[in-house]
Amino acid sequence: MIQTVGFIGLGKMGLPMARNLLTNGYDVYGMDVNDSAISEFQSYGGKTGKLLDWIHNVQTIILMLPSSKIVNQVIDEIIDHYSSESLTIIDMSSSYPEETRTNFKKLEENNIEFLDAPVSGGVKKAVTAELTIMIGGRVDIFTKCKRLLESMGKSLFHVGPIGSGHLIKAINNYLSGTHLLATCEAVQLLERFEVEPETAIHVFNQSTGRSGSTEYKFPSFILTESFDSGFSLELLRKDLEMAKNLFLQTEAETNLPQLVFNRFDDASQALAKDADHTEIYQYVSSYLLQRGKLNEKDSETIHCSGNSSISI
Repeated sequence: MIQTVGFIGLGKMGLPMARNLLTNGYDVYGMDVNDSAISEFQSYGGKTGKLLDWIHNVQTIILMLPSSKIVNQVIDEIIDHYSSESLTIIDMSSSYPEETRTNFKKLEENNIEFLDAPVSGGVKKAVTAELTIMIGGRVDIFTKCKRLLESMGKSLFHVGPIGSGHLIKAINNYLSGTHLLATCEAVQLLERFEVEPETAIHVFNQSTGRSGSTEYKFPSFILTESFDSGFSLELLRKDLEMAKNLFLQTEAETNLPQLVFNRFDDASQALAKDADHTEIYQYVSSYLLQRGKLNEKDSETIHCSGNSSISI
């Protein structure tokens, strides 16, 4: 029996994910506010229409939406129109864990099963179905949906109860943003000493300073100056705000999440509204370096241990 799926959110990530479901034999209904995304989805063989047109034909609905606010609205609409015997919702967006738990309670009261299953890997791995998927929720529901998820991802991890997937995704993106910001600042500082960025990245990748930013983002999007990873600065800013709030809510004794968020928040205001998140490199150059000169003065003295000092 062919499983029928609803897919709401055919953006840069959602469209290739939905296409991979079609490729794996699923019957897929797609929805999006973007008409061009709908047209492209139809060209792949997908079906379209309003929620009321297909909600009673599907066994699973996948959400790939830009914010918890929109996820909440869609879930409320599904609850209002749902009257089938069996339905599972999988929220693959980057949603707030607390709101995910609230949605779980609402859906449970209406006999609708729920998983949170955010992804990592970017557009490239969404296209090749090699995403990492972090799943929160009941193990039996995850087991039931495993083949469906495997059609979109290569590495599946059941990480805990409902909300755990969104929690670990927020922390993952906090680490990713921190790595990226630190690497941008480090590379531009080295450039001040006439070390070429390409050389710096090559050295980092052969050393302990390597990260996803040095191994993938810099070579692919920053050093090439394409800045087209497919993941917006605004979305990363939102994820960093989420992580910052999670640390604050637990009264963790650290100010690093706040500092990282502040940099990305400032960058989102300074750069274009649709800026790619890798364009943080250009924002860093506005405050850290100005064509080979330190911002505040051309030279400073860094005092080292003992009596020695280095003039820069």
